[in-house]
Formats: sequence, C-alpha cells, structure tokens
Amino acid sequence: MHKSIIISILVLVFSPCFAQEQTSDKEKRHRLFIEDFIQEYQSAYEKEKIEYISNFFSSDALIITETKQLSRCGEELVPLSTKKRPYKLIVEDKIQYIKRLSELFDQNIKIKLGISGLRIVQHSLYPEIFGVSFLQMWLDDQNGNNLESQMPGYIFLMIDFKQNDLTPIIHVRTWQPKDNISSPKDKFNLIDFRIYDFK
Repeated sequence: MHKSIIISILVLVFSPCFAQEQTSDKEKRHRLFIEDFIQEYQSAYEKEKIEYISNFFSSDALIITETKQLSRCGEELVPLSTKKRPYKLIVEDKIQYIKRLSELFDQNIKIKLGISGLRIVQHSLYPEIFGVSFLQMWLDDQNGNNLESQMPGYIFLMIDFKQNDLTPIIHVRTWQPKDNISSPKDKFNLIDFRIYDFK
C-alpha cells in the first residue's frame, strides 16, 4: 500500500516535465514544417496547381476576403467570431473559393506571390492548431482581375496538425488589404475564431 502511494507521487512529479519536453519538441517540429509548408503553398499558387491547393483545405474550410472598398457594414459579425468588422466581407466555403480560383487560373494568368513577415502562433488551448500570418504581394500579368492582386494584403491561416503530423489542413483562410489595416488588432488571428468541436 505504502509503495503504491510512493509510485503515484513519483508519476505526478516527473510526468509533467517529460510531457512538457515532448510538447516542446513537437511544437518546434510543427513550426519548421509550417515554414516549409508556406513555401509549398506559395509555389502551388504560382504554378496554378488547383487540386494541390484544394487538398490544403478542410472540407468545411472558411474563406474570408475583405474588400478594398471602405464600405461599412454596421454591426455585422464574422462567422465563428465575436469581433465586429468595419468593412465588407466576402465569405466563401472551400467549394466556392476553389471554383473562383480555378476560373482565374483558367485565364492562363502568370502569378507571382511575394511573402514576407511570416508569424506563427500556437493556440493556447489546442496545441495542434497554429495561426499563421504573413504579408502577401500578388502580382499577375493581367494587373488586377482578382481582389488579392490589387494591392499587398495580410493572409491569416488556421492550420491543424490534429489528424496528421505530415499533412496539416487549413480550416480558415483570410485576406485583408493592407490599406484597411490601421492597427494590429484589425488583423484576423486565432482568437477571432471559436473551435466548437475538436476531436
């Protein structure tokens, strides 16, 4: 009986330290993977690999594009968010977004993406979820047949490693034109989206 109590105490003392080290190693691995993943993401858009891009996204992905025009929308809320957004939003699902992107690629437009200021943040409650943000410059030879080609814009991705360490998926993608951002709090980030079911 006494021996059993001692073993239980040892487990309680040493187990958290071991788990913390494992979590830290996994987080580092995920962050390195994300850096490589963003390069693949950039290349896929430039090479117009529509099926490859489609596979990045979960089946119920949320795609939000904020329009350049500063047209106010009153008290409109972003789906799954509590943040009030001052500008008009285009909200799409994966099917709608991929269809729109495919139509753009079908025009044989040469695309060049510039990515800078990569920032990776781990979710405080769900360590398999990361928020990834960067400034994107979309250049094409048609000079503006797409909202994102009109100016530099901030991309936010919610990336999930829960199902597969080697093949993460994107649950959320947002784009906001740079001139709509007056302060860091205007940018989308992890706290803007509620995770209701994460099994």
